[in-house]
Amino acid sequence: MTRIKLMRGRLLPLVGLAIVAGLLAVGCSQGSYPLDIFYEMHYQPSYKAHEPPRLSPPASAVPWYGSTPPQPTSFAGSGKHIFETNCVMCHGVTGQGDGQVLGRMIVDYGYQTTDAPLLNPNLTSEAAKGLDRDGLRGAVTGGVNVMPPFAKLLTEDQIELVLDYVEGCIQDGNQAACQ
Repeated sequence: MTRIKLMRGRLLPLVGLAIVAGLLAVGCSQGSYPLDIFYEMHYQPSYKAHEPPRLSPPASAVPWYGSTPPQPTSFAGSGKHIFETNCVMCHGVTGQGDGQVLGRMIVDYGYQTTDAPLLNPNLTSEAAKGLDRDGLRGAVTGGVNVMPPFAKLLTEDQIELVLDYVEGCIQDGNQAACQ
């Protein structure tokens, strides 16, 4: 009997210590809380700290601008700015097909340019200069090979500004079109 009490006296602290060690091991291996019984409130879709409620406008609402709609405050009316924003990465600043992204595609992915008018990124080449305006517009709006289509990214007016810039400034060297 004394042996059982003696064993129980030594066993009970060991069992308690094993339980505490097990909880610590499980708690430290989980997320930010010791035990995953607390849901992290900031991940819940219903909890948005310090945000006012979002109200939707009525479905029948129409924006009213007065006599003219607002004009963009950026350089959206500049063919040069639109070209620099969307095209320089592949075609280069001077349009010779020496952009950084195209260079990386050639080196890292083995992309090869050809002399075909629509597959040559050099906009100053004779093949590219031989394209008429509709051919250039089709390449810009529909995309070619690895060039993405810009029909959904640019408005018709912006595409016309880019075409004016490419034809007038890059291909012909007309400095008046370079603005």
